[in-house]
Formats: sequence, structure tokens, C-alpha cells
Amino acid sequence: MTVYPIPAFLDNYIWAIIDKKKDVFDCIDPGEAEPVVAFAKTQKLKLRTILLTHHHNDHIGGVGQLIKEYPACVVYGPHDDRIPYITNQVQINQAIQVGNYSFHILFNPGHTSTHISYYESRQGWLFCGDTLFSAGCGRVFDGTMEELHQSILLFKKLPPATQIFCAHEYTQQNLRFAQTVEPENPAIKAHIQHLKQQPTPCSLPSTLNMELSINPFLRTENKDVIQYAFQHGALSSNSLEVFKILRNQKNSFT
Repeated sequence: MTVYPIPAFLDNYIWAIIDKKKDVFDCIDPGEAEPVVAFAKTQKLKLRTILLTHHHNDHIGGVGQLIKEYPACVVYGPHDDRIPYITNQVQINQAIQVGNYSFHILFNPGHTSTHISYYESRQGWLFCGDTLFSAGCGRVFDGTMEELHQSILLFKKLPPATQIFCAHEYTQQNLRFAQTVEPENPAIKAHIQHLKQQPTPCSLPSTLNMELSINPFLRTENKDVIQYAFQHGALSSNSLEVFKILRNQKNSFT
């Protein structure tokens, strides 16, 4: 596999894209530097490019140390004064070339007001930061619920085989919430069992096709999800109304 997860903090993943022919790699959202440097030394690689999705420190905290270690490294990110060290600010719908890969910049506000994702259509890769998780989605911080809902709807338009590279290992807890929303959903039950039998704790990447079957935030038009929303205060079956109920319920779910 070309893409590898570098674990960081308690549950972050810093995704590494390896170019073996050139002995380099690119990484997404390095919240801390030490695991990235250790990965580089173990793999005998140099860091070529950093891709940033948003300003939260657990996604950008390692950038300063990494560019000292690898001064030729290029840093891409959104226009946001809260993100230092960016050498190449990206624009919405821009395509950037990173080695052999062309990433399309998707604007995904909601979790934060300037959140972006990197989509490689030929490989079917989506590096979506904290906008979408397996069986869940990000909380709203300085974005809005309406923005997050629209960002999730944008992802639904991607090809079903798209691989979803989320930035956190939240899958098991998200599945527990998803099962309270849809207790009879066989895909949720099957995925819970699958993860129990998996030899490694990393549940990612997921696929859009999988998420469309297990993720309540992508299933706001499903009758059981709508019924759950009505039981928790929804006044209509409107997709945004259902989404807001789901997000608010998930905020207090333990």
C-alpha cells in the first residue's frame, strides 16, 4: 500500500503517502513531529510535502519542527491566519500536483470555517481531516451546522469506491452511536463484528460505499434515521433538521 497511517497522540492518524522511487513521502496533518521523523528514519525517506486540512493544533502542531528537519518541504493549506508555515495557500477547486498525484481541493467548512479536504480522483483517495469519520462526522467548532451538512452532502457525490482517510480513530465509538440510531441495520452489526476480528486497531481507510451503509450522518433520508430524529425533537424530515438532531445527540453520547 502507498498510504500508511502514522499514529499520533491518543487517536490521531497522520497519513503518509510514500514515493519509494524517489525515497520521499508526503504527509497529511502532522499534529506532532516526532512520529513523522521516526517514520522517515525507519523507512529511510525524506519528507517532501505537508498537506494541512485545518488549523487545530492536533493537525498542525508538528509543522514547525518538521520544516526545520526538512527545510525543502513544501506546506499546503487553506487561507487561514491561524495556520503558520504555509508556503502554498490553496484555492477552492484548485488542483495541486504532489509527486505523481493530483489533488483536488474540496472546501468543507463546518468543523472549522476554513476546513478543506484533498481528493485524488485517479486513486480514489479522500483525506478529509475532521469533517467525516467512519460512522460519524466532526463536531462544529467555528463553522456552522449548515456548512457541515453541506460538506457531508458534497462527499456523498463522490464515487462509492472512494477511500476515506479520516484523521482520528473514532470508529468503534461512532458505531455504538450509529447502532442506537439504527438498531436493526445489518451493515452496522456486521462492521462491528468485522472490527472485533481485525488483527490491528486501525479501522481505516473506510470507503464511501461502506459509510453510506453505516454512517447516520450520510443516511439522513433513511426512514429509521428520520424516525430517530423525530423521537429526539425533530419537527420535520428535512435532511438538515435530521442532521442537526443527530449531531446534537452525538455531542452528548457516551
